[in-house]
Amino acid sequence: LAKTCVKNSGAGIAAPQVGKNKRVIVVHVDPKNPRYPNKKPFPLTIVVNPKVVKKSKITKEDWEGDLSVGIRALVPRSKTCIVTGLDRLGKPVTYRLDYGFHARVFQHEIDHLNGIFFIDRVKRKETLSELKEWKRYWKNKKMLRSRLK
Repeated sequence: LAKTCVKNSGAGIAAPQVGKNKRVIVVHVDPKNPRYPNKKPFPLTIVVNPKVVKKSKITKEDWEGDLSVGIRALVPRSKTCIVTGLDRLGKPVTYRLDYGFHARVFQHEIDHLNGIFFIDRVKRKETLSELKEWKRYWKNKKMLRSRLK
């Protein structure tokens, strides 16, 4: 699972994405990852049976995609959250995720374990874009912002 995440330049992955019926996620935000060069690093982390036990009421809409499909969309997520679970040795762990991107990645991957795909959370369906289209518009941020108002 960890190798698949790193090999595909993902920020995270859940076991069901690789055909495993297990409640396991991997999160890894590497500053060398070309997809996330400006994101704060998060070490390679494996969490078994993760659960969001608390999340902020304050949400932020931001772009999400998935290693499984070539689609992007704006998805609202809680800006912060607390996640509990077990590490790969079976010891209890708690993650207080105060940085928006890390909280978003954990929520996204835990959704996979609960049968929820990021598209299910999209409020503004007009933001759904194929990756090629998204890249073309994202390069011109002003144009993209004006289309979404």
